Amino acid sequence: MKSQILMRLIGWTLLLLLLGGGCQYDHGIEPIPYRIKGTVIFNGGAPPWYVREARIAIAKKFPPENLATDLIYSDPLQFNRDSSRVEPDTINYELVVDPGDYPAAGVLWRKSGAAWDIANILGLYGLDFTSGSLSPKGITIDDDHPIADSVNIFASWELTKRDAVIEGDIRFKGEWPRDTEIVAVAFFPIVPRTSLDFLSVKALDINVPLFRAAPFHYRTAVGSGDYKFIALFWKGKTTSIFDIRTIGFYNCPDDSLRPKALRVNPDETKSGIDFNVDFSTLPAGVNFKKDGADCP
Repeated sequence: MKSQILMRLIGWTLLLLLLGGGCQYDHGIEPIPYRIKGTVIFNGGAPPWYVREARIAIAKKFPPENLATDLIYSDPLQFNRDSSRVEPDTINYELVVDPGDYPAAGVLWRKSGAAWDIANILGLYGLDFTSGSLSPKGITIDDDHPIADSVNIFASWELTKRDAVIEGDIRFKGEWPRDTEIVAVAFFPIVPRTSLDFLSVKALDINVPLFRAAPFHYRTAVGSGDYKFIALFWKGKTTSIFDIRTIGFYNCPDDSLRPKALRVNPDETKSGIDFNVDFSTLPAGVNFKKDGADCP
């Protein structure tokens, strides 16, 4: 049950990374390097065979424009690959960093031969289902707080299960709001009706370029299965986490208000999953039918 809750929360909170937060610090007596340290707790069994490595990633800015320069990586984490293991796998880490503000810290993974991808997040600092904390935290390192201690991250190998691809074109209508901060394509197994339902997101793609006029072609690795709501979400710099809005979604051909369901099989690529977004619908966002019925 805890693993299911964790999986539902991590993807959605990619959109909430601008919230600040505090850490516990240990100043010590002698001068010491600036550091971030803590524990990664991998919930449940062993990782899939195709996981090449996982590392702590500390974000200098979010969303990162360059994964090589905007993220600080740890050495590869020495996680437990024992397939018979059922208890959580606990790994301690420590990183030397420069003073500054870091808006996010998490665990990234990659396949053999694949590049790092910001969408491949296994866990985020500040997201802890055991304490009821649902807000990712930022980290500040300075002379008064040279060490950020207990930067603990709960992670789940379930989030590596992406055996299919969904792709299509997103067309933009209207002017981008000047305070746009994040847009993301989100994939849901249900049509969200409440704020809690939005936590059921199974995949997020935050690679949509901001302030783009031309159509954008997205291609997102997802887990095989049924998706009943594929949509683009928007957040402004001054809006709260409760004001993230849907501004476009994949809809039925004869009913622009009804989300169109999609099934994708293992090792399958679903193409042509196109939809439009309309910035003029802000600040409320677009309306959509929430009864969950498929296209007639």
